[in-house]
Amino acid sequence: MSDLPPSADTLARHARLRGVQVSRRILKEAFGLELVLVDASGPLPHRQGGVMTGSSEICRAALFSRDGFARCDRFYRELGASPGPATRACHLGLTAISAPVIVDGAVLGHVVASGFLDPAADPPGAAALAARIAALDPHHRDPASPARDRILLGADRAALARHVLAAAAHEIAAREREVRDRLSGDEELPGLWGMVGASGAMRALFALLARVVKSDATVLVEGESGTGKELVARALHDHGPRGDGPFVATNCGAVPADVLESALFGHVRGAFSGAVQASHGLFGAADGGTLFLDEVGEMAPAMQVKLLRVLQDGSYLPVGGTEPRHANVRVVAASHRDLEQMVQAGTFRQDLYYRLHVLTLRLPPLRDRPGDLRLLLRHMMQEVEGVPTRIGEAALRCLERYRWPGNVRELRAEVERWAITAAGELEIGPEHLSSPLREAGGYTGAAGGEAAVAAAAGHGTLASAVEALERAIIARGLERTEGNRSQLAKELGISRTTLNDRLKRFGLG
Repeated sequence: MSDLPPSADTLARHARLRGVQVSRRILKEAFGLELVLVDASGPLPHRQGGVMTGSSEICRAALFSRDGFARCDRFYRELGASPGPATRACHLGLTAISAPVIVDGAVLGHVVASGFLDPAADPPGAAALAARIAALDPHHRDPASPARDRILLGADRAALARHVLAAAAHEIAAREREVRDRLSGDEELPGLWGMVGASGAMRALFALLARVVKSDATVLVEGESGTGKELVARALHDHGPRGDGPFVATNCGAVPADVLESALFGHVRGAFSGAVQASHGLFGAADGGTLFLDEVGEMAPAMQVKLLRVLQDGSYLPVGGTEPRHANVRVVAASHRDLEQMVQAGTFRQDLYYRLHVLTLRLPPLRDRPGDLRLLLRHMMQEVEGVPTRIGEAALRCLERYRWPGNVRELRAEVERWAITAAGELEIGPEHLSSPLREAGGYTGAAGGEAAVAAAAGHGTLASAVEALERAIIARGLERTEGNRSQLAKELGISRTTLNDRLKRFGLG
């Protein structure tokens, strides 16, 4: 067995399993409850930068208040650390039940349903719930309204809900054991800390990463979009001296310039319209841990100055504040742009570049990682539910000839697409690939099935559909016969001369 640590990343990998989705639907439709995956770090949606969906208006009212969110998150972290099945009351008095996901004797996390009242447990009434909502959010317009939206679940129905949670937990555990078994022993893929690769470029990166991880210095991660910069940042955090602290990530290019300052440095109460409560910002949230600033090259010049100050002396001013705060944070920055060229062009501050450039890790694009494509395909196909276990040689040639402008992220999306386009198939063929990949392998135009559907719908000609199908049949035949034209001609019932003519016309010769 492998010694992969339990993590929210692993739970996220299995969140879309068919059994989990069925359990989620049953809980929602039969009981009015939301299913959420939780580990000791909190609910999976919170780890991914979002907010979990509450089962009732009461839960949603709490989650969308600052104090309520913090209390809910703390409650679920405690629940996620439970050694076995749990039944607990939250800070509002609502009940939560959970089923543990146990793999190799360790609790990976919990599958949870919460937000209901147990009539036998002397639950709080509507007035008490309204008062608690008002205490969490004094500005709530009508705290009595969500308090009326109560979900009551008696012992019999709660027992049924536990069975549904247990079924989802069992499926996640079974799938994780299968993944670990495939990655164990002689079959374990080469790489480091969950990053897969054996090319020279990746071996050099892993060697440098193993040295850099011991440092607490600022790191700049460079590489094209989709190369895995956040994965590297998380590895630096998880295996470095701040691994027990929080890991907070943000994309500087995705946050409007007039909001980014408050998001990073926080604000005092009344600093601007709507600032009814003070905020510590992401630097405050990452205290004692790591702050990952993706796409730092997108920062406006004014923000670059403020970030420089934090990196220089660890102090910063919240928006509207006069008292400086101090950051105990390791900064890992990343950009798909060439920051050195931006410095020369005058669009990025030279002094900030030097502060970020203390330690630099450069991630190679996928097209410059010979041999890694097949390893990554094996790794991803083991992780994605419903994908065939084999790739045909013709499809593999398409994959290897493609340039992958979106890098590993694009490859992952392609593999996930196969769960739909190749559902029920024994292996991946060219017809299951997206159009750019088929074209890279010389399979121009629509795949046979697509052309036939288009013709039937009146959007194409019968001739084009027949030609596309004929091309697909011959291409798969060449793969099956390993290029033996005489054997293929015999199987197709045509002469070798006719087959050669077809090969020439379709560009398969």
